[in-house]
Amino acid sequence: MAGDSIRLTDDEGAFLALLLRVQPATAYQLAKIYADSPVSNFGTSKGKVYPLVDRLEKRGLLEKRAVSGDARGSDHLECTNRGRSAVQAWVMEIKPTHMLLDDPLRTKLQSFDLLSRDEQLEWIVNAKAGLQQKLEELEAYGASVTVPFKDLVHDNAVMAVRGRLDWLDRLLAEIVKKRSASG
Repeated sequence: MAGDSIRLTDDEGAFLALLLRVQPATAYQLAKIYADSPVSNFGTSKGKVYPLVDRLEKRGLLEKRAVSGDARGSDHLECTNRGRSAVQAWVMEIKPTHMLLDDPLRTKLQSFDLLSRDEQLEWIVNAKAGLQQKLEELEAYGASVTVPFKDLVHDNAVMAVRGRLDWLDRLLAEIVKKRSASG
């Protein structure tokens, strides 16, 4: 059974990969790790995590073991050998959707003509401030976390944010240039 190919969604793969790094862990502990991470886009609501855990258990990818003495009925989760194989296959799979990540700022720019020039400038200032704050969060988080290939993972996140800041600078220059040309 461990040799069969099990396809994971990106949420499932990320969740099981995290479990492999920190196991045994409760669903709550895993959700907290995601919630505290400035680089995670994984939704950590009970409505998402606990059904995910149940699906992965039914597929034989993780096992639950009751936490002794826990009145809340928490379970320690551990990845099975089958789960480990599924994570390895997930890591190896590169999808076309991984090549250009979803960017809501880029999507919103396609409707920028609906905003006045002042609203456009305000949007850029707010987006830049948010990205600067994200850079600060990344620096603090990078100093406090230990993950495989930490320096490269951190570098990727920082470079992505810096790239977006550079993109916003080019957008700002374009708006200023249009104003100068119009009068």
